[in-house]
Amino acid sequence: MTVTVERVVLATDGSAPAATAAAHALFLARVLDASLHVVSATGTPPAAAETVETAEPSVSAAFEAEEAVGTVVRRALLAEVRTTSEVADGPAAAVVERAVGEGDLLVLGRHGQTGSGQFLVGSVAERLLDAPPVPTLAVPAAATEPNYRTVALLADGESSAGSVAPLARRIAAATRATLQPLAIVDGRDAAIASPENLRALETEARARLNDVVAAAARDAVESGGTVQTGEPAAELLAHVERVGADAVVLGVAGAGGGTRRTRRTEHRAGGVVASRVVRHAGVPVLVVPSGSNGAKR
Repeated sequence: MTVTVERVVLATDGSAPAATAAAHALFLARVLDASLHVVSATGTPPAAAETVETAEPSVSAAFEAEEAVGTVVRRALLAEVRTTSEVADGPAAAVVERAVGEGDLLVLGRHGQTGSGQFLVGSVAERLLDAPPVPTLAVPAAATEPNYRTVALLADGESSAGSVAPLARRIAAATRATLQPLAIVDGRDAAIASPENLRALETEARARLNDVVAAAARDAVESGGTVQTGEPAAELLAHVERVGADAVVLGVAGAGGGTRRTRRTEHRAGGVVASRVVRHAGVPVLVVPSGSNGAKR
């Protein structure tokens, strides 16, 4: 299965963390041969702009949003990346959700300014990442310039569904990175399992890992990989440090919901782990909805 990213969508508010996210969006658009769409929001509901009381703040917010978009567009022109842009009225999360569609990869900063129109506040990012409408890359404010030499992948039940693992392989192939999958036996399950069931859990984890490695080999992507037992988020964060990953990919149940029945441990890994890893990883984290098609195949 191959995955095609047709468009990288950058949500920006013009802050310094947004500039870091923009660097990663431009890099991915270039290596994936995709166009870039830059979007910003005024934070003002369309109806509110018609009232006298909110007219001046709306004009100011619109100007700031236009400036934020214009800065990135100028960078994209210099990088010779095909670019479109938009500024829309409304709350940031709603504007982003309207802007993205099938074949898109969304990029946003993890921290930033406050205010109803900002993309980078925690609540907005958390809403989008809780059930991402499309594959969404959360770039921490302290992230370095993009140079994806090693890509870590959580090889759990979510990564076997939809476009999670294929997208990780696509990015690794485009950046000539090594893919480093991690399969985890949840320590809470291991603690109560009989010896026979523990062996079954370990065998299942090894099979997930082997599937990822075999698919990477078919795509001519160099890969390593390991199986660990422990608390999933902690193990994944430790894996990122251990292999020196420049980015992390993991799956969650998407906004579309999907039809696959999700086991309790898979839901726990997909939801809670994603939230913790996004909050604590020092590198960009790509959260991919496994229950929907995501990027085009």
